[in-house]
Amino acid sequence: MDATPMPRHTARRSRAAFCAAAFALALLTAAPARADWLQPDPSYREAQMLLRAAIRDTLHHAGDAVRLDSLGISLLRLGRFDDAAPIFERALALDSQDPIALAGLGKIALFRSDLERALPLLEAAAKIDDAALGDLFAARVRAGQFEAAADMAADVNQQGREEMLRRMAGTELYQMSASKPVIELRWRRAYPVPLVRVRLNGRVMLMAVDTGASGLLVDDSAARLANVEPMAYDALTFWSGSRQAVRNAMVQKLQLGDLEVRNVPAGIISLRRWSLEVNPRGERVAGVIGLELLRRFTPTLDYAEQKLILRRDDAPWQRPPGALAAPFEIWGENELTVYGSLAGGRRMAMVVQSGVPNCGVGAPREVMEEIGVRPGAVAKLVKGAGQWLQGVPWAPVTVPSVSVGPMVESNVPGWQGALASSEIWRHGVRRDALISHDFFKDKAVTIDWKSRELVFEQR
Repeated sequence: MDATPMPRHTARRSRAAFCAAAFALALLTAAPARADWLQPDPSYREAQMLLRAAIRDTLHHAGDAVRLDSLGISLLRLGRFDDAAPIFERALALDSQDPIALAGLGKIALFRSDLERALPLLEAAAKIDDAALGDLFAARVRAGQFEAAADMAADVNQQGREEMLRRMAGTELYQMSASKPVIELRWRRAYPVPLVRVRLNGRVMLMAVDTGASGLLVDDSAARLANVEPMAYDALTFWSGSRQAVRNAMVQKLQLGDLEVRNVPAGIISLRRWSLEVNPRGERVAGVIGLELLRRFTPTLDYAEQKLILRRDDAPWQRPPGALAAPFEIWGENELTVYGSLAGGRRMAMVVQSGVPNCGVGAPREVMEEIGVRPGAVAKLVKGAGQWLQGVPWAPVTVPSVSVGPMVESNVPGWQGALASSEIWRHGVRRDALISHDFFKDKAVTIDWKSRELVFEQR
């Protein structure tokens, strides 16, 4: 770092500019907004209050790293990354070993998939403060540093994954046979979630496609039929709006059309009751294809043509003319997250979980109440998939409007409770809802990993 002293007049201008920017930020934050009079839940209001207090405390104290850290954290918690990043950068310029600034910048880089920047920041922060360990663990898993992640599994309460991570470190994962550059799989059923035919260790089975599953999920009975060998320990995975317990396993061979994928990490879970929701009176759904496999391709979920398209790296893809795009981030290890609004309200972070049955949008009760949406008396008696996934019933609702980037849909059906309340602050940043199947109807949705955008083609 350049230690040359800044000229006094330059320093005064820098401090004045910073204070003016902070004051403008205070005015923006304090201005009444729709979210204020619609009364968001107490935890959100508290986060707003802490942000206002941090702005007041930081005014005229641009050289105080502690105050800057408080302001940065308050902005970060409300998802204002573009505002938080320069605050953390300023704090780091004052103290190069500031663990809060290092961790804050590392989290933002992780969410934006800049692992080359995230890893050194989070490693430096974790040496000083344990608060960065969770993000560092996620960054190492995403970077394929499985041994390093296994070494710290106990430190982040992930002991059940240590054996799996060490197995992954010693295995060439996702080995793919030669196939066509573009693989197309017709959906065997399009609603309430996409279902496709696959071969699991040679056995023909039916699987769902869900961007909300981190890896491959395999039904316990299907795992036995296909001789999928389970490991000794269980772990937690985020799926359908809450954390689910799965038994670690490695699938030897998964065939998607003429594509064969070997050594696929998986989690074994009972899907019997979920299968009744997504394929009533049909064969039992054997598993769920999640984001970890989809990210090996440029995938398109074509809801209009009812097919899954997987493009390998040697099959270049360009955004079609007229298509709309919404930027996304990856939170934690594999949580595809976009920004939008419900019922024209405040900006919200929403995780994309395409496999929630009979659902366009899901949110906790407190978020639905904030936007003035409540289930009717009859609707409260209806039981959704949450009855077995989360142990509590979900209530069906209709949200007047849902926007994701430039995409807007009216009267979107969904579930109150489909995203568990415990997930709102899971990563230390506010997340309010999930977006699922019914929002994407009549569209083709492509995950463009290079530009980090969801691309929508209206059919």
